[in-house]
Amino acid sequence: MNPRDLSRPHVWEPSADVAANKTFLLLHGSGADEFDLLGLGRALDPNANLLSPRGLRKSDGANRFFKLVEQDTYDEKEVIDNSAELADFLWAASGEYGFNPDNVYAVGFSNGANAATSLLLLQPHAVAGVVAFGNNKVFEETPFKKGKPNLAGKRVWIANGATDAYSPQYRVDKLIAEFTDLGAEVEFMLHPGGHTISKDHVQQIRSELA
Repeated sequence: MNPRDLSRPHVWEPSADVAANKTFLLLHGSGADEFDLLGLGRALDPNANLLSPRGLRKSDGANRFFKLVEQDTYDEKEVIDNSAELADFLWAASGEYGFNPDNVYAVGFSNGANAATSLLLLQPHAVAGVVAFGNNKVFEETPFKKGKPNLAGKRVWIANGATDAYSPQYRVDKLIAEFTDLGAEVEFMLHPGGHTISKDHVQQIRSELA
């Protein structure tokens, strides 16, 4: 199985107009799979193409895009490798399925949300924006190989829970500041609950994506 081509397990659900409509790269949370966020993708935009790959790292038997070593500490090499793999996967998929590679939004929850924001930071050409639910800051210092990217024109939604232990606010504040400093347009949303997705946030983001 090569994570850089289309052999990795994934779901492709095209819209009626594949080339014209946006595509969501759906990145599931820990222990889930490529089917988990299809409903979320349809809720955010019923006309979008849905492309949902499985995370290929395993931790205690659970699918992940990269490992959580301990609380708020991630396997940074796996994060970097996963970002490169997802960028290559998107490129291969756009050629195979015919969607516009310049109109892709990474949509993720938990581990997938962290994968989505890391993808934008490390492979900024790959996506036009990010919708991240239950998000955290992965890197203490983001390892930019070619200098800091210009994220002007990129859109970022971070939608977290106020009591979510996986998304400590001081770390999220640092992530928001990093995206803002790089030129991205960031919207931060907070619901009163924990590590869950708020239907109100989904509706608001749907409206703004439209």
